[in-house]
Amino acid sequence: MNDTIVLDTNAIISLFDGNRDIADMLGEENIVIVPAIVCGEFEAGAQSGTRRDNAAMSAFNGLLSLSHVSVLPATRRTGRHYAQLFAALKKAGTPIPTNDIWIAASTFECGGVLITNDHHLLNIPQLHTITY
Repeated sequence: MNDTIVLDTNAIISLFDGNRDIADMLGEENIVIVPAIVCGEFEAGAQSGTRRDNAAMSAFNGLLSLSHVSVLPATRRTGRHYAQLFAALKKAGTPIPTNDIWIAASTFECGGVLITNDHHLLNIPQLHTITY
């Protein structure tokens, strides 16, 4: 495949719930990107400290430790993509949640394909997505 794969928060949760289709896309021949915003969303969801949350954080840390997986920080370039998307969505009258705009901006920045099932993200023109 040799693609840059970007993971949305819901894709990571589905992966940890046993989604084999997502697991198959994350082979070492691909570059896997986790936007910093996704890290924040995932970790915020695991703040209750339950055994399940602790296991999820352990799995998340394991995912991030793989050699072909990296965290993409929000940069000035990401901010430009964000601003363009925000303005275009506002002008079109189709605003979406702020974090979704940041995730889309990160995907544009790295030229990747976003794995998601978030309907907001599926409606952004030119955003390459894979749904599951």
